Amino acid sequence: MNAHLVSLPNELYFIGIGGTGMSALATIAFEMGYQVSGSDIFCGENTCRLQEKGIQVFIGHSRERIKNISAVVISSAIPPENVELQEAIQRNIPIIHRGEMLAFFLNQKKGIAIAGTHGKTTTTSMISLLLEVAGLDPTVLVGGEVEDIGGNARFGDGEYFVSEADESDGSFLRLSPYCAVITNIEDDHLEYYGSQENEMNAFVSFTNGVKEGGFIVACGDHPNVQAMFNQHPQTNLMTYGMINDRVDVHGSMVEERAEGSLFRVTYLNQNLGSFILNIPGLHNVINSLACVAVGVKLGIDKKSIASALEMFKGVKRRYERIGYIDGTLVVDDYAHHPTEMSVVLRTALSRTLGKVIVVFQPHRYTRTKRLYREMAEILKKAHQVILFPIYSAGEKPIEGITSSLIYDELKKAGYDGVHMVSTIDEALDITENLIGPGNILITMGAGDVWKVADSMCRKNGNQLRKSMPVLRT
Repeated sequence: MNAHLVSLPNELYFIGIGGTGMSALATIAFEMGYQVSGSDIFCGENTCRLQEKGIQVFIGHSRERIKNISAVVISSAIPPENVELQEAIQRNIPIIHRGEMLAFFLNQKKGIAIAGTHGKTTTTSMISLLLEVAGLDPTVLVGGEVEDIGGNARFGDGEYFVSEADESDGSFLRLSPYCAVITNIEDDHLEYYGSQENEMNAFVSFTNGVKEGGFIVACGDHPNVQAMFNQHPQTNLMTYGMINDRVDVHGSMVEERAEGSLFRVTYLNQNLGSFILNIPGLHNVINSLACVAVGVKLGIDKKSIASALEMFKGVKRRYERIGYIDGTLVVDDYAHHPTEMSVVLRTALSRTLGKVIVVFQPHRYTRTKRLYREMAEILKKAHQVILFPIYSAGEKPIEGITSSLIYDELKKAGYDGVHMVSTIDEALDITENLIGPGNILITMGAGDVWKVADSMCRKNGNQLRKSMPVLRT
C-alpha cells in the first residue's frame, strides 16, 4: 500500500457518487464541511438522498466538469477509460481512492472496522446501533441501506468511527482501527489476491494494524479464522461463536421464531442473560455475537446491548421481505457466494412447508468460473430455480463462462426445475405460474435481480419495501 493520506483538499469530486460506499463517504465528507459534488451514470435512491442534502450530483460523465476540480475520488469500480478519470489524469489532478479517504477519516478516531467475506454489512449495522443506543454518537459508514440510520452513513461527534473494511481490493490494509472485527474468511477475491494464502496474509496484516491499546474480535467458529490465529496468535483477541465451546463470547439458541431468535450468551463462562433478535437466521445470531463482544470490550452495559439487538431492523437486500402475492412471501437477498446462498436457502426452507423458488443472478465472470459447481449444488435445495445472465460488475466477459454452466450442472444432476431467462419479463412469466399459498420466492444476487421481486409486488399492489435499492459499487 502507498503512504497514508495526510491531508485532503476542501473540494472533492466523486466519480460514481451513487455507489453505496461512495455515497456514504460523500455524505460524511459533506457533513464534515468539505465541498462535495460528483457524478454517476444513473439516478437512484443514493443520488436523490445526496441532492436532498445539498450535494450537487450530475447524471452522466463529462470532461468539462473536471477542469477546475481540486481532487477526484474514485472506487475500484471506476474503469480506467472513464472520461472524467482520464481528464483528471491529463490535468495532474490528485486522484484519491475511496479506501484512502476512508482511512483518512477512520484513523483519526477510534475506528471499529468490520472485515470478512460474509456478514460485514449486518454486523457493522448492529455495532453502529449499539454505540448509538449507548450514547456514544458514532460516525458510521455501511455498505448497505440500514433502516435504523435511514441510509448508509451517519456523522456523529463521538470518538468512534464504525465502518465496513473492504478486503476485496486490499484497501482495508490502509486502516489502523482501534477494533478490528473479522466475521469469516473465504476465497472470494482470488482475482485480486491470486491465492487463499495471500488473502489470509492480508487479514493478518489487517489485524497487525490495530492501534496500540486496541483489540480484535473474531468468529471462533470459522475454520480459516481459527487457522489464522493459530498460526499468528494475538494477545488482544476476543473470539465469539456458537459451535466452538472455547470462544470467549458463546451463544446458544433458546428458540427460533418465525421472524427472529431468542438466545443466551455467556462471556468467559459467565452468564450474560438472554437476548432477542428480530431478524431471521442463525447466521444473524452469530453476527450479533460480534456486536455483543464489542459491547463487552467497550464496557457497554448488558441492558444497552440487549436493547440494541432487539431494536435492530435489518439491512436492505439481506433476507428482506418485499411483499406477498397470493400467499407467497417474496424475499430479496444480496447473496452471491455459495456460503451466503446456502444460508439464505436454509433460512427459507426452515420457515415454510411450501415450495422455495429462487431467481438467481450470478455475480462476476471470475466468480462464476471458479464456483459454478458449488452454486449448482446449493441451488438444488430449492424446488424451482430461474437463472439470469451473469451480472458483470464491470468485468470483461470470459469466453465460455455463462449462467449455462450452472444450468448444465443442475441438469446433469437430474434436477428438472431449472429455467434460463434473459429478461425480467421472461422471469415474471415463469414465476407467476409458481406462486401459491405457503411458498417463498427469493430473488438472489448482487446485481439487478431485485427488479423481479420489485416488479412482481408492484404489479400485484402488495409491496412492503418503501424504496428501490441501488447496485453496490
